[in-house]
Amino acid sequence: MKKIFLFLTFSLLTFSVVFSQTNKKLVVMITRANWCPTCRANEGKIKNELLPAYSNSKEVVVVINDVTNRKTKAKSKPILQAAGVYDISLKEQATGLVTIINPLTGSILKQLYVSYSLPEMEKAIADALAKI
Repeated sequence: MKKIFLFLTFSLLTFSVVFSQTNKKLVVMITRANWCPTCRANEGKIKNELLPAYSNSKEVVVVINDVTNRKTKAKSKPILQAAGVYDISLKEQATGLVTIINPLTGSILKQLYVSYSLPEMEKAIADALAKI
């Protein structure tokens, strides 16, 4: 019972944080899985560099689409829905991708691989912002 309560509390908290960010101009969706060697090799860069680089952004929100298994997909769903990219996430299931999305139009502006360097990712995000 305690685990269910903690899970629901965490889910609600995560949902409200992302929901408050739906006014962002861009959503950067990272599609990953534990069984993906490219994802595992670049996990540190994503968690330690990309996520912190945009954690306080007023224009960009970074969300994780974890397609490892049914449980991780279910945990990702409310976050992706709140960011307005859940439908896109269902179509974009390839792992190791960074997908830059305009949440207002639902259009994919650019796709990169997680193996790209942080400066390459930041440039792609800046270029996408400049086009909106």
